[in-house]
Amino acid sequence: MAKRIINVPLQGGRFAPNPQFQDALKNAGLDPNAVSQKVQEAVKRYAGFPISKIELEVDEATKDFAVLVKLPPIGDLLLKLLGKDTGPHDAGKETIGDLPMEKIVQIAVAKYPELKSRSLKSAVKQVLSTCKAMGITVGGKPAAEVMKEVDGGAYDDIIKKAEEQLAP
Repeated sequence: MAKRIINVPLQGGRFAPNPQFQDALKNAGLDPNAVSQKVQEAVKRYAGFPISKIELEVDEATKDFAVLVKLPPIGDLLLKLLGKDTGPHDAGKETIGDLPMEKIVQIAVAKYPELKSRSLKSAVKQVLSTCKAMGITVGGKPAAEVMKEVDGGAYDDIIKKAEEQLAP
């Protein structure tokens, strides 16, 4: 079962089909309109986040394909939400901003397919770990304290609600 990867053209972080892309789809035996529609649906899930790369993984035998959307690293997403260009100058001692827990969970949901986490809860903890390293507080509390609260079940309702987005 041979898999083929086709890079999807992006322009300014948005899906921008061009003639070369359409030719590559036709050569792979795919309908360009169906692929474009499926890519648009996949991109909607990541609204509000910058997309760094989109790939199509095509099974050459069956012509089935999967749309793989890649986002920038967690730290870059956190900086974008804070409206900052750079991280802290003195990591661990400087606080560069505060984010609500809902935004942390939103990043965890968006990055979940790329992370090696077994659950959304552990993905949230990975995002919180990045917050800790970057000097970002969560809900006015240090990220390390919020991680302990996550372990204690304080945010289970928010995480359970977000897990419904992962179901499809």
